[in-house]
Amino acid sequence: MSWICALFPDLPLEALGQLLTLAPDRPAAVCEHSGRGRWLHGLNAEAARRGLRRGMALPAAVARVPELLALTRRPAAERAALNALACWLYRFGTPVTVCPQRQAVWVQVGPSAHLFGGWDGLVGALLADLPAYRVQFGVAPTLGCSLLLARADAGLQQPVRETADIASAIGGLPLGLLPFEDAALRLLAGAGLRRIGEVLALPADALGRRLGGTAMLALERLLGRAPEAWEAFMPAARYRRRFEFGDPVASSEALLFPLKMMLGEFAAYLRARDCAVREFVLRLRGSGRRARAQPIGLMSPTRDPVRLLRVVREQLERITLADGVLELRLEADRFEPAAAIQDDLFGSSQVLGQRLLELRERLAARLGADAVRQIAVSPDRRPEAAMADAGADAGPGAVPGSHHPPRPPWLLAQPQRLRPARLLGAPERIELGWWEGAAARDYFVAQDRAGRLCWVYRDLHDGAFYLHGLWQ
Repeated sequence: MSWICALFPDLPLEALGQLLTLAPDRPAAVCEHSGRGRWLHGLNAEAARRGLRRGMALPAAVARVPELLALTRRPAAERAALNALACWLYRFGTPVTVCPQRQAVWVQVGPSAHLFGGWDGLVGALLADLPAYRVQFGVAPTLGCSLLLARADAGLQQPVRETADIASAIGGLPLGLLPFEDAALRLLAGAGLRRIGEVLALPADALGRRLGGTAMLALERLLGRAPEAWEAFMPAARYRRRFEFGDPVASSEALLFPLKMMLGEFAAYLRARDCAVREFVLRLRGSGRRARAQPIGLMSPTRDPVRLLRVVREQLERITLADGVLELRLEADRFEPAAAIQDDLFGSSQVLGQRLLELRERLAARLGADAVRQIAVSPDRRPEAAMADAGADAGPGAVPGSHHPPRPPWLLAQPQRLRPARLLGAPERIELGWWEGAAARDYFVAQDRAGRLCWVYRDLHDGAFYLHGLWQ
């Protein structure tokens, strides 16, 4: 079994949603408190280009780059992002484990590689579905070694397959990648050691006396000689995700980029739980304290992020953002089993049906649910009652399809007495509605004196003919 470690070195910055809306030439850094001071914990490429570095005091950084955007680190946002990334990795294998302190997620692969056609297929699927975060990979039989390789950005193409190969695979890497405390690393560096292989060549007893039991246990776990402790990640039963803006956003178009990211993470969560969603809530909070809840409903369960974004986009175009949006929240509590779309052997009926369903879904999102109707037939054969609305509130008797004889598309609101010029074909007798006072009728397809194709009936009570509908 191998562990794939996905390390996210820029997570403290990327977990803060404001950075996604910044111009690329704006220097930004996330800061952490240390006593009464603040120092840079992470910075974007523009801040690094201007000479800032991690660990620099904030006053010194601002003196060098006055326009620096200093943001406060939010560990809760980092944990939420890691949970979303763990759901993304869940589709490639199990178990999955998360370490917020290391800013890393691991997934154990082995038998799951066969589902992708082997290791190369799994790697191809993984690289084709990368999240919107900078990620470095490492592959090894132990958690510690895969993390070390990820920190070295070893990638997925050179996995360490066997425990016996760990020492040779990491021997040439820098000493600073070892999972030791800073004091232990300084001690080894002071002794003139520069590579991990030089440390592994030292006698274990002598090394243990210098470094202590904690460092030696970490080294044994790294090499696969001692068991590692880890906790399996499980997706939460309810979904909650939040995105914050630095400044109010008043345009629905500006919301689409973060929404695309949020819905992509939501789809990964649904895949991890092997379920789909029919309804969820999008909450938009402006400068006021209360958030506006926007229910999002679909006509069939889905976990397709493109379809989710399409429906959300239609809903946003109907919303007026008077005071702008400072925060987005996506919440879902109810889920349904996921169903794969399968087609028949010779056609594409199910695919076409799905497309029509998505069209109705978009129309309902844009025009409102009350503006879209689906016509179905009713068990009542009387023409004035034979059609029904097959929406969500339709009764159990309304079913899509047609099990009545043909009906004309145009029915008169009030039948008119008429003497037909010619009757065409045998009649259809309808004797329903006696409890409402309706008489038995014989319906005919007929022609009137102008040659129009009509639908007439003969009232069996008085024998007169009445025009009830027109075919043309």
